[in-house]
Amino acid sequence: MTAWTREAIEALGPVTDVPTTASIVDLNEWSVYEAIRRGGWHWTRVLRLGRTIKIPTHDLIALLYPAAPTPDVPAPFRDAPSPQVNGTESQAVCGCATGPRLIRSADAAG
Repeated sequence: MTAWTREAIEALGPVTDVPTTASIVDLNEWSVYEAIRRGGWHWTRVLRLGRTIKIPTHDLIALLYPAAPTPDVPAPFRDAPSPQVNGTESQAVCGCATGPRLIRSADAAG
């Protein structure tokens, strides 16, 4: 059994076959074929090229090595909170017009 590291999966190229995919996710090869045949394989995309089935290695990497959470923006770089009208305030507070809006279309402008 191969130790599947991220680098080893990336070295496979853009796509791989079902037996290799089964080895990577530690499943029986025929279980993977059966799941694909029945439409129950939802872990990755399945590329059918005639009778050949290929699995994108990018999908396997995303499955096994999810992206790290995005770090929080440091306080000095955050935007100051902007005053917003909430659902309980009148639109007059922010200066918004409460009457019907006039929308000028290209037809009306001509």
